[in-house]
Amino acid sequence: MSTPTHMQAVTVTEDREIAVKTVAIPSIADNEILVQIKAAAQNPTDWKHITAWGVSRPGNIVGCDYAGVVVKAGTEVKNVKIGDRVAGFVHGARKNDLGSYAEYLRAEYDLAWSVPEGTSFEEAAAIGGIASETAAMAFYYLLGFAWPGTSSTPSRTVLIWSGSTSVGQYAIQFARASGATVVATGSPHNHELLKTLGAATVFDYKSPTVVQDIKRAYPDIDAALDCVSEHGSTKQAAACLSRPGKVLVLLPVTKDSEGWNPDAEIAMFTVYTTRGEAWDIDGITRPAVPEARAYAAKWLVQQAALVKSGQLKANPIKVIPGGLHGVKDGFELMKAGKVSAQKLVYQIAA
Repeated sequence: MSTPTHMQAVTVTEDREIAVKTVAIPSIADNEILVQIKAAAQNPTDWKHITAWGVSRPGNIVGCDYAGVVVKAGTEVKNVKIGDRVAGFVHGARKNDLGSYAEYLRAEYDLAWSVPEGTSFEEAAAIGGIASETAAMAFYYLLGFAWPGTSSTPSRTVLIWSGSTSVGQYAIQFARASGATVVATGSPHNHELLKTLGAATVFDYKSPTVVQDIKRAYPDIDAALDCVSEHGSTKQAAACLSRPGKVLVLLPVTKDSEGWNPDAEIAMFTVYTTRGEAWDIDGITRPAVPEARAYAAKWLVQQAALVKSGQLKANPIKVIPGGLHGVKDGFELMKAGKVSAQKLVYQIAA
């Protein structure tokens, strides 16, 4: 079956909106695969690249998380063949030939993971992806946790601030699979969900005594992942550490007030560093990190195994109707704060 020359894709318009346009199907490099997209999942970064950060330019294809079938492979591709089911993420909304809200996508073969039989494309796209890889790199690359099933080191207690976020839900599963005691915060209506994912205890982040309650119940926390990294959440997460440790954040955080825990190191992680390219945001160039890319490529083999074994499950999924034409509706839902503990997914091809 021959591949067409053009496709439908969600692109950035001159007025910083999005629209479905007909564009050329991307060419692939020797180390890349061409994937027919079956499903794509949404992240806040998709719309923030366009309207909040000013990274996108007119014509850029939007979207990061994807799942689909390989239809073409470059000459340097190893262990991946035409017909394979794969998933992952790309740094969308930055180029005119790279994004997951499209009928076809190019991706580096070793940054895609193999989707096992029994896992739907919708589930694979929801796992993706930005959120799961952020959580994995946070725990294993930066916090030094052992991969699931690889070590008998003493258990650690870790705090996941805002566990109902996409990153938070995957972080809970990874930390639990690695033998950690997981403490999470979230809205009361999401507490049971987070417990089913592996959280030992979930605290209401809006409680005025949440920090004291966490420290009283768990006086041995030395690591935290703040999945919000805004509106004072990092200061609260840092205050929960009862010994010197590290709080990982996903957005820039400045200690601009008094009362910060002096024993808490604040470190930022941006998952795009795993894609091997430098990128600009707000006039600041974030360099490529080859070590992070190499680590991510190795991790994704492990991630595929966790999905196959059932240890890693997708976030609860909400399919937005309309395929690519539904992306605009999904953006509005997320901007309005109407997405909670769910992953928005678009079905692109049958």
